[in-house]
Amino acid sequence: MANNLQRLTSVVLGLFLLSSAANAFDNYKEFKRDHWDFELGTQFFYSEANYVNMGTGTTSLTSGNHYQLLDVDFSTRYIFKDWSLFAEGTMSNAESKNSVATRTNSTLTQALLGMDFMMYDGYLQLVPELAALVPFQKISTSDDQVLNSEGVFEAWARITAQKDFGKARIYGWLGLDYRGEGRSYLMPWGVGLQGKFSQFKLGAELYGSQSITDDTDTSNKTIRNAYLNQVDAESYKFYSVNPSIVDTMLYATWSMTPAWSVQVNGGATVAGENAAAGYHVGGFIRYSFDLAAGYVPPDRYEPVHNAVPEGKSNMYQQDSELSSDKKVKRFREQTDDGVDQNLFKPAPTKRQVKPKTVDDELQQQMNDTEFQIELKQDRKKKSP
Repeated sequence: MANNLQRLTSVVLGLFLLSSAANAFDNYKEFKRDHWDFELGTQFFYSEANYVNMGTGTTSLTSGNHYQLLDVDFSTRYIFKDWSLFAEGTMSNAESKNSVATRTNSTLTQALLGMDFMMYDGYLQLVPELAALVPFQKISTSDDQVLNSEGVFEAWARITAQKDFGKARIYGWLGLDYRGEGRSYLMPWGVGLQGKFSQFKLGAELYGSQSITDDTDTSNKTIRNAYLNQVDAESYKFYSVNPSIVDTMLYATWSMTPAWSVQVNGGATVAGENAAAGYHVGGFIRYSFDLAAGYVPPDRYEPVHNAVPEGKSNMYQQDSELSSDKKVKRFREQTDDGVDQNLFKPAPTKRQVKPKTVDDELQQQMNDTEFQIELKQDRKKKSP
C-alpha cells in the first residue's frame, strides 16, 4: 500500500511540476528575437519489463520487481535573433524494488549546455544543434545504489528539418550522440506533427536512438547485466550494453498568457533492444521574457531643406523648363490646328433701347408747356 501511494505521488508530481520529455525545450524550433525563456518541470518513467532483442517484444522483470525515475529539470534559453543558447540542470530520483530490497537514490545528476541556429529558411527550415552534457556523478560497480543517470560525458550534434503550414507543423531530426567511457555511440532521431489553435498546440512524436558502435563491454555483457539485476531490479534503463529504443509522446501546450505557458505530455516505448520498456508522463511550466516588448523605433529622419546658395551650381535649375510655376505662367492655348477659331467666339447680342423713364416724360411736358407760353406771348405782341 505504501509503495502504491508513493508511486501515485510520483505520477502526480510528474503531471503538475511539468517538464519537457527528451530534450531541452521544444523539438520544433522557434526563434523569437530577444526572448528569454525559463522552464521548470519533471518527467516520470515507470518500468516492469525490458527489451532484450529488437522486434521480439518485451521481457517482464521478475514478479514484483519495478524501476521508476523522476527527473526534475530547470532550463533556460535565450534567443538572440536567428540563434540561441540554452542550458539545463537535472535532479533525479530513482527507485528500484526487488525481492531483497527497495533502493532509492536522489542527486543532482547532470548539466546541459548547447546552442542552435537557423541555418536555412526557405521552403523548409534547417536548424542545427550542438550540445554537451556533463555528469555530476559516475557509475561505480562497487556501489550498491540504484542508478539515476547514465553517468558519462556526452556531446551531440543534430539537425532539425521543419515546415510550418499555418495550422499544422511537421518536423524531424537526426543526429549523433558521442558517449564517453567506452559506451556505444547513439544516433538520435525523431519525427513530429503539431496542430496550432488559438491558445493551444497539440502534437505527437515518434522518436528514439540507435546504437551505431559497440560498447567496450560488449563481450562482458553478462557481467553488466548481473550488476543491473542487483541494483536496478533487472531494469535496463541505464548502463546497458548497446541500447536502442523507439518511443512515443503525445502533448498539449496551453499558452495562458503571452508570458506563461504549460504543457502536459505522455507516452510509452514501443520497441527496443537492451533497453527498459515502460511509460512516461510529464510536462513543463514556462515563463518568457519579451525583452523587445518596450522597444520604440527612433523617429524617422526628415531631410533638411536649405536655401539656395549664392553661387548656384548646376543642380539648382530653378529657371529651367522643369519649374512648374514657370510653365503655368507661360501657358498659352495652341490654336494652330487648322480649325477656324471664329467658330468658338460668342455671338453678338442686340443693343437694347433704353426705356423712357418718368423723368424724361416730365421734362418733355415742361418743354411743351414752355413752348405754348412763348407762342401765346408772341401772338399778343403782334395784335393791334
